[in-house]
Amino acid sequence: MKSRSVPPRRERFYVLDEKNRPVEVFDRSEWSRWISENELIFRRTLLEESGVTITTRFCGVSETSTGEALLFVTRIAGMQARDNKSYGAGTLDEALEQHERIVQKILRMLTGR
Repeated sequence: MKSRSVPPRRERFYVLDEKNRPVEVFDRSEWSRWISENELIFRRTLLEESGVTITTRFCGVSETSTGEALLFVTRIAGMQARDNKSYGAGTLDEALEQHERIVQKILRMLTGR
């Protein structure tokens, strides 16, 4: 019986330039060094009374070879499991706008307004 070959997952690696725009790099050790030496979190909002945290960060890895790489991730933690979600964005501006929309939505949910 012939085994079915699974195509290898193609990971693409990115760092940020001086204007926080993603730039693809092809040397994994260069990427790893950059990731370890730079701040990756751009915004963190802690809603203390509810224990909810919303964090927007640069992840630097895309597992897709087609389409837009969603390299910025906004994560919600501290809510009910079904509400703890992650949202991707292609640019820092999009990610920060998304972060603010999520914070406002959660505040409305928590206050009932």
